[in-house]
Amino acid sequence: MRVAVTLAAAGIAMTACGGPVQAGSAAIIGNERITSSQVNDEVRALRADLAANKIPEEQLQLPASLPQMVLLNMTFSRQFEELGRRKGVAVSDRDIDDLATAQGGWTQFDKVLLANGIPRDQSRAFLRAYIIRSKLAQQAGAGQDQESQAAAGQKVLQEADATVPVKYSPRYGKYDPQQGFVADDRFGAYTPVAPPANPAEAPPAAG
Repeated sequence: MRVAVTLAAAGIAMTACGGPVQAGSAAIIGNERITSSQVNDEVRALRADLAANKIPEEQLQLPASLPQMVLLNMTFSRQFEELGRRKGVAVSDRDIDDLATAQGGWTQFDKVLLANGIPRDQSRAFLRAYIIRSKLAQQAGAGQDQESQAAAGQKVLQEADATVPVKYSPRYGKYDPQQGFVADDRFGAYTPVAPPANPAEAPPAAG
């Protein structure tokens, strides 16, 4: 399902601000904090969900390690939920269910989300943020052509970063605004991440 490409990219293609992060924090999103303990809990939840769905972790083709992906997806959810609140963009439970239905139903879509590093208990929050980002892109001029979608997507990402800035803990790797997480000799445990595509460029529907 090609929507998975969009989901994964949307969780990564964000600019992280510099500056220190409070001890015990994995990321600071605006005034909200994601703790390392929360990330660890969600990594365990993701691994349990993968096992329950018979999806081998070693077969996942993620652009980041599991902790990095979980953190990026959690950060994306919180950043765009907050931006949506400030911009008056609402997403109903029906909107989320309709998106899942369009992708073959929750049973199938849950597996797509899991394969993109999103545990089941985070799926609705992530999709709510994804729909908010899509609505904001439409307001910013996204049309049917890739050029307008890319321009609108970039505009929305810039507004998100300016309005709800993000800071990552170096514990999860070195974050480069243009490349995502990159190799850092001080923190060698994590896998480098390739530069993500602009989420606005990926088709939002599945095939």
